[in-house]
Amino acid sequence: MRGFALVVFAAVTARALVATADASDALQRAAAAWDRRADGRVAERARPEPIDEAIDGYRAALAAEPDRLEAHWKLQRALWFAGDYATSDRAAERARYEEAIAAAETASDVLASRFGGGDALEKASPETLRSLLPADAREDAAHFYFWYAVNLGAWARNTGLLQAVRAGAASRIHEATLRSIALDPGVEQGGALRLLSRLHAELPRVPFLSGWVDHEQAIPLAERVVAEYPAHPGNPFLLGLTLLERAPSRRAEALALLEATATLEPRPDHVIEDVSIQITAQEELEKARREANAGEPPA
Repeated sequence: MRGFALVVFAAVTARALVATADASDALQRAAAAWDRRADGRVAERARPEPIDEAIDGYRAALAAEPDRLEAHWKLQRALWFAGDYATSDRAAERARYEEAIAAAETASDVLASRFGGGDALEKASPETLRSLLPADAREDAAHFYFWYAVNLGAWARNTGLLQAVRAGAASRIHEATLRSIALDPGVEQGGALRLLSRLHAELPRVPFLSGWVDHEQAIPLAERVVAEYPAHPGNPFLLGLTLLERAPSRRAEALALLEATATLEPRPDHVIEDVSIQITAQEELEKARREANAGEPPA
């Protein structure tokens, strides 16, 4: 009987090793396609073929090893990129975000299995999550929560902010963002901090739905992310935009930040994302100048 058990154990272990190898191979193929996502771009618009290849690779990795949290969050990231930069219309864009949100629910089940069950995971504070989650899972979990929040936010932008608040999306974005920050604030060079700043800057404060919104936190969060992660072009852009919206007395500083962002050299491995930030910064500059000219007294 003992010998039979050893044979079964060996067979199960062999299958697990094969699955892990297959998943690793698929992840490598997906990563190579992800790195090519800017090939053939026109400004900030990507060709769909490279990112579709990456998405297929991440799906293959999950088919081989469904519990691999790394593949889950990278699939969510790729779906976001496809929605933001490689779709032809709003319906297709929204479908990508919805697919990513559905994928995140499966990833949440994987994370819950490492934490002690879905109820325990859902009720845990961000700080408790960090203290109880195994160290080797924290980085992937931080990425998972960040990209879940990003896709929810993109879906909300596509749907309408007030409707998203009423649907409870705002609170889910907020909670996921806090969890990502608690686990690893350095994900995407302060990505969750950027998102949290925009939540406080943009969302309406609605009792019982988004009562946590505090507009006074928007600028300090934007200043923090610039101080801690100055190399990401989205960070000075965020601060400039937030100052324009929330601190009229700092208008000159805001415009200087936007001008600097609009002329930055895109990072080689984030060309489309950085060009998109540059274009948006230029649009905000032009908008601010039009508003200033409109407010000038006639000569």
